[in-house]
Amino acid sequence: MFGYLSMHHRFQTFQMHRCYSNYYCGTCFGLEHNYGQICRLLLSNDVSLLGILMKFHEDPLKERFRCFGKCKEKHCIFHGGMWNQMAAINLLLVNEKLKDDINDEHSWKASLGKMLLGNRMKKAEKQYPKMAEAIAQGYVEMYKLERAGSSVRLIEECFADMMVNTMAECRELEEWEILYIRHISRWIYYIDALDDYEDDYRKKRFNSLKKEDAPTLYDYTKKYMKTIVEDLQYIYRDLDRIVSMMPDKTPEEQLLRTLICNDIPLRTAKVLRGRSCIKIKTGSVWEGSDKKA
Repeated sequence: MFGYLSMHHRFQTFQMHRCYSNYYCGTCFGLEHNYGQICRLLLSNDVSLLGILMKFHEDPLKERFRCFGKCKEKHCIFHGGMWNQMAAINLLLVNEKLKDDINDEHSWKASLGKMLLGNRMKKAEKQYPKMAEAIAQGYVEMYKLERAGSSVRLIEECFADMMVNTMAECRELEEWEILYIRHISRWIYYIDALDDYEDDYRKKRFNSLKKEDAPTLYDYTKKYMKTIVEDLQYIYRDLDRIVSMMPDKTPEEQLLRTLICNDIPLRTAKVLRGRSCIKIKTGSVWEGSDKKA
């Protein structure tokens, strides 16, 4: 349930691109330094964006590093409490994702991954027990809601609570930062449910959006477009407030603003029109439900 918060090059200036690359590189090196080379393969765009929200890079516009080489210089820049925390959050979220795949699908790939990464997962849990507890407890609450057949809004709010509680263990959050985390977390859960709709229906897995009369995503968007628009409006309900509260001075803040105003609507539109689905214009999710998509 992660990996959707990618930055599209069309919305980035040169400075914003370098800033994003440096945070991505820092999180990747944090995984390598703390948990080994293999864990670099688990790097999530979403966690990199959370690192940008924390704004702990001393020089976000520094010339970007290559994947290999200059290890000593990277260690001086990226070795620290906050970078280590981002790496741990990445690994702990992967751990819960593997558990989810094992429980829901009895996936042998997830079981193998859990076995190979078991010691590294335990290390992250031992290093940051409060963050590990917040993530684990959040998934427990989501499982309860899923088994009870709860609505997508209840489950996505539970996921948002988990992410806010997790990031609050890194440092004290400002009001706009809390709203920002809640917004992107609700969106991640919803877009993941949309993106996995057909696979979940075919494999008879839980999906909070699933309708018995809509076996494909095309059918779902065709029959329930009004519901989709209402759900997206619920997710974006705090958007104007977040944008008005956000500062806009540093490269990190510019990245966060363009992500929420441009990249998320674009990604939403791509998911909705995938697999021959009804096309909607990028940005139409901001409009009222009485307007045509």
